Amino acid sequence: MSVEIPEWTQVELTGRRSAVGQRWIAGMLTLAGAVGLVLSFFMEPGWWAVISSGLVCLFIVVLGISLWANAGASAAATVELLESGITVPLRVLSAEEIHDDSVIQRLLLRLPVDELVVVQHQCSHWQCLEAAREAPGSEVPAIIDRTTKSWGVVHGRLGG
Repeated sequence: MSVEIPEWTQVELTGRRSAVGQRWIAGMLTLAGAVGLVLSFFMEPGWWAVISSGLVCLFIVVLGISLWANAGASAAATVELLESGITVPLRVLSAEEIHDDSVIQRLLLRLPVDELVVVQHQCSHWQCLEAAREAPGSEVPAIIDRTTKSWGVVHGRLGG
């Protein structure tokens, strides 16, 4: 019977203030969608306009709720990683620019563990862009937890 080693999981590190801001925006989005959903039933045009605007508003409500849940889950995972993890620099093995609306770099990072573990981090934060320009051999600060096999790149202050 072979035992499969679980892969490492990247945690999107979210500070308390960032999570509150994300939840505030998600709450406003949900509220606007709910108000629009109610108001769509008072429209005078045909039934197709009522249904289509109602569906759009319902989509906005679902989007707001999912943003709220994501902010909470990300903040909870960050707290867990901060409590059990250690801060280490991760060596950038290579970097690749991804063509998108903004400048995004895909960094291949080596985790400082006993076995050879290479993980991928996609980011447009200035710190990661600098590390990509100086790759290979540059480093980015991170928090890793060997027991839960989770990690996250630190982009700023997480305590407040």
